[in-house]
Amino acid sequence: MADIQDWVFFHGWEILALGKVISLFIVSRFVGILSIERRPFLYLFQFKRGILSKDILIALIIFILGIIIIGDPLHVKTSEINIYQIISTFIGQIIFYGTDALLILALNEYLPIKKGDWVYQVILFSLISFFVQRSVFLFGIRWEADVIFSLILVFYLLRFRGEFVWLHSLVVIIFLFAPLATFFGLDPILGNRFSLFTFTNRVGALEVGVFTLMTLFYLKKKSKNSLTF
Repeated sequence: MADIQDWVFFHGWEILALGKVISLFIVSRFVGILSIERRPFLYLFQFKRGILSKDILIALIIFILGIIIIGDPLHVKTSEINIYQIISTFIGQIIFYGTDALLILALNEYLPIKKGDWVYQVILFSLISFFVQRSVFLFGIRWEADVIFSLILVFYLLRFRGEFVWLHSLVVIIFLFAPLATFFGLDPILGNRFSLFTFTNRVGALEVGVFTLMTLFYLKKKSKNSLTF
């Protein structure tokens, strides 16, 4: 049993990513019923990309620099860098956040809700996603509340400037949350077991939550078509 647990733990992101992809495929069969498109998810990829805003890049730089300054990372001395684990963790992060974001995008495209309910949907879906993943994958060693704030930001950006698009969320996943988890140890499954750096000061829900709220406030002020909270 110990060997099985170790195998599941060290291959956690591969297992979780595979489960998320299969789940999204199954859900896509039901989403297809709601759409007149023969391939609804392909349609979303083609026509819901959006145009990258410089405000997103500014907010992203401030976010990651702020976390690094507060956390004061220290390089982890190791005899061998596990390239495979780094790649699987990075890709796993993209799939972890991206599949849920794509599902929300599809639901709001083919089964739209009222505009005023959007912020409640973001919070509710973030909480559901977090607790479901934490309950399903019991061997993760760092399922902390900062993941909830990360999900909130990713989902919020699906509707940045009022239009549902996926590019902003993908940029934040690839250049913010995936690197923080992979290289700095904010990994909900593996923690800092394989990261190149570790924070000497604690970085958790409080720190990520504060920067998430700051980012949302900044983007709301910059957006002429921002949502009403």
